[in-house]
Amino acid sequence: MDAQRALLDELMGAARNLTEEEKKGYREIKWDDKEVCAFYMVRFCPHDLFVNTRSDLGACPRIHDPKLKESFEKSPRHDSYVPRFEAELAQFCEKLVADLDRKVRRGRERLEQEVEPAPPPPISAEKAEQLSVLEQKIKNLLEQVESLGEAGKVDEAEALMRKVESLNVEKTALTQQPQNAATMLAQEKKMALCEVCGSFLVANDAVERTQSHITGKQHIGYGMIRDFLAEYKEAKEKAREDARLAREKEADERTHREKDRSRSHSSDRDHHRDRDRAHSRDRERSREWDGRGYRDKARGTDRRRHSDYHNGRNGGRSRDHDRDSRHERDRSRSRSPARRGHRR
Repeated sequence: MDAQRALLDELMGAARNLTEEEKKGYREIKWDDKEVCAFYMVRFCPHDLFVNTRSDLGACPRIHDPKLKESFEKSPRHDSYVPRFEAELAQFCEKLVADLDRKVRRGRERLEQEVEPAPPPPISAEKAEQLSVLEQKIKNLLEQVESLGEAGKVDEAEALMRKVESLNVEKTALTQQPQNAATMLAQEKKMALCEVCGSFLVANDAVERTQSHITGKQHIGYGMIRDFLAEYKEAKEKAREDARLAREKEADERTHREKDRSRSHSSDRDHHRDRDRAHSRDRERSREWDGRGYRDKARGTDRRRHSDYHNGRNGGRSRDHDRDSRHERDRSRSRSPARRGHRR
């Protein structure tokens, strides 16, 4: 019947049997609503673990619906909601475990402060007299054993030693019987404490009772809670460690990139400096000094500095040029016909 109802709810909706008036105030519950138990969605609800036990938490105030849980597991938002739901469950479980640990500490202190069995009461006057008589007999027999031993009567000495041993047994029975009874009573009542669920157990109890406690709801429930917390803390610690390693790796990679960039800039500066030096050397090699100025060997022309045209060397060159011009004019005149006729 429940399976058929669930199938109809899935096909036709949970509001299929409601009237039009009832449907107006009806709201369909979804897995991410506040009314739904997030603990039940993601793992387990602690309220379900201790039903009818001393640790019973009562009914959960939120909705536990297998269909909503299935919807949550199939939802594309499942992975994004799991960490939040697990964090809420871990917070609730940590409170339960903290309360339980306080209970365990109190129980441990109670066992440690348990009063030891009271010493046996003093023996009565009658027993004291019996002990005195026995001790005197034992003393006399030991003296006789010593004398017989010195006389070489070994067999008689051994017979008296057997009597001494018998008297010692009687003496022990008179002095130890009450104390042994108290010790046995204390051993029978000695208690132990379960560190998982905080229950008091009888030490050295029967195997059946011990097994019954281990398979009980309270022990299994607190075991599930402790295992979940250990797993959750381990996962968080691993996540923090992975994040730390990722940050260190990123920092190392950034440092390497900065070093590579610095080396690249330094190499570019060295390259430009070497290139400029090479160009300067090439320009120096392409020019030579000819006594009057630098001569460009590639062009074959004089590249005298501008100041050379205004110094004394420029004046000397001008005078030589003027003298050559006058000589040339004189030769031209001497060769002319008018000049030759006049001479005739």
